[in-house]
Amino acid sequence: MKKSKFSQYDLLEIATISKKISGLLIQELEKEGIVIKLASGYNMFIKKDEIKDIKLVKKAKQAKQAAVVKISHSKNLPTISILHTGGTVAAKVDYRTGAVSAHFSPSELLSMFPELKKIANIQSNLVFQMFSEDLEPEHWSILTKQIEKEIKSGVKGIIITHGTDTMSYTAAALSFMIQDPPIPIILTGAQRSSDRASSDSALNLICSAQFIAKTNFKGVAICMHATEEDDACFIHQGTKAKKMHTSRRDSFRSINVLPIAKVHPNGDITFLRSDYNKEGKLKVNTNFEKRVAIVKMRPGFNPKELSVYDNYKGLIIEGTGLGHAPINSIDKYTKHHKELLAKLAKLSKKMPIVITSQSPYGRTNLNVYSTGRDLQSAGVISGLDMLTETAYTKLGWLLGNIKDVEKVKKEMQNNYVGEIAEVIEDRAFLY
Repeated sequence: MKKSKFSQYDLLEIATISKKISGLLIQELEKEGIVIKLASGYNMFIKKDEIKDIKLVKKAKQAKQAAVVKISHSKNLPTISILHTGGTVAAKVDYRTGAVSAHFSPSELLSMFPELKKIANIQSNLVFQMFSEDLEPEHWSILTKQIEKEIKSGVKGIIITHGTDTMSYTAAALSFMIQDPPIPIILTGAQRSSDRASSDSALNLICSAQFIAKTNFKGVAICMHATEEDDACFIHQGTKAKKMHTSRRDSFRSINVLPIAKVHPNGDITFLRSDYNKEGKLKVNTNFEKRVAIVKMRPGFNPKELSVYDNYKGLIIEGTGLGHAPINSIDKYTKHHKELLAKLAKLSKKMPIVITSQSPYGRTNLNVYSTGRDLQSAGVISGLDMLTETAYTKLGWLLGNIKDVEKVKKEMQNNYVGEIAEVIEDRAFLY
């Protein structure tokens, strides 16, 4: 392949050995090949020795600046603050450049989601712009302080746009850091970016706004698609929601409890539960101990793997079934299992060790089998029905505020913000 005279972002038609492919030129590698962006938004690398011919279809043009939407506030509408942290809910791919840009000013948001103008007065702020997998507990503290500021400004509610990968962690962390908020704090995101026809961003954002504007709910929750259709969203309790699918639009489900409500984009709302906060007295505490680990039990687990956590302050074990770990020495292949029990007993003298289950639904119970009773004797405590994400954020938050390890162990089993279900309803399973 000879070095071409094409410019970046030119639309090209490339004839390969087997077919013709059209796309925007992203990068030419003289010895290796060419990278183009397809109409789907995905990049494709074509090897040099596969290319027979390249034709210019259209020269690249400078992108025009989007029209600015005039912002007007109505006295008859509530004010909602949208805090942007990242993710795809307000992101759009620029197919000229291939870049994903986030739109978070009120004007940009209303350009993308004009329905919001009829629901509320919108104000927005960029807190940080990052993939949710890169978030650290310090970012939760930063976000909490911005939320506190917005609450004091008198808004009716807050929407937080957030990447879906770690949304459950953030929702749980905020539930402990901002207890009894006097307004709704709704996290929402998108599984598919807003430039795609199948995007879930508009419905999720609109339903979040409708729920804030038309209900007396107060607390932290997640708003995401109820089904794969664009008909409604579920409002999930912040400490009871889990991402159950990598890409489905209805990935988020409430675990062991029903969703709080079902919201339609036209403002129709059906509450599925009544045990939610309707009054709030703001209590903010952002102290958090980062030295908490999550360890997943499995066949072949080596007790020596726990040694890396000797200087940690807390440990969440994601056990099997009712909260089990491989601690029984049965034959020559399992002789090392007793070492795991001994290691846990040693660690539990200096840190809380909480066991949850790899099965999202149900409750851990260390009293049913001898394995559970032996773990209890070693100092391991049950996470009851807390999700691993919730147990992690709760333990980190407690350790950030309580120095007495034994007291932290007791508090882990006290219900602070609905993280422990009093009753697990059968109909909540895969609801």
